[in-house]
Amino acid sequence: MVDRDAFADPGSFVGPVVVVRRIASTPEYLFRCFTDGELMSRWMSAPVTIELEIGGAYEILFDETQSPGLQGSEGCQVLTFIPDELLAFTWNAPPSLLEIRNSLTFVILRFTRVADGTIVTLTHAGHGRGKVWDQNREYFIRAWALLFDALESWLEENPTDR
Repeated sequence: MVDRDAFADPGSFVGPVVVVRRIASTPEYLFRCFTDGELMSRWMSAPVTIELEIGGAYEILFDETQSPGLQGSEGCQVLTFIPDELLAFTWNAPPSLLEIRNSLTFVILRFTRVADGTIVTLTHAGHGRGKVWDQNREYFIRAWALLFDALESWLEENPTDR
């Protein structure tokens, strides 16, 4: 179960980080890219554990050289999903922002079919107010763009996997 107290006060939330990408692939395949741990490990080049069920693990270990708890999204969980359409999960701050590392935010991915592929909309919300939260938002403005760049590069290099 998700710990409600781990989130910033909803009354203090600032605007979300939103990234929209049009990707030449199907919603079904892109949903799998974010919900199948083995597949996600391939394009992320990182160990991934995903249990696609409400409350299931949604963990990506970006840096296994760090101490446990500082390696990635340890402890993050699936909040809800609609197959091939929507995925929501909790997310944490990077280890460089220890002050809010244990405060959760949430990410919603929507997959919308269009004529030439899929529009993927990522909304990262739940950021609190203050300097460290501003740093968190700025970090993820860059990080989510890099994530989509990595996915698109991987898809271009592995066209038969689409």
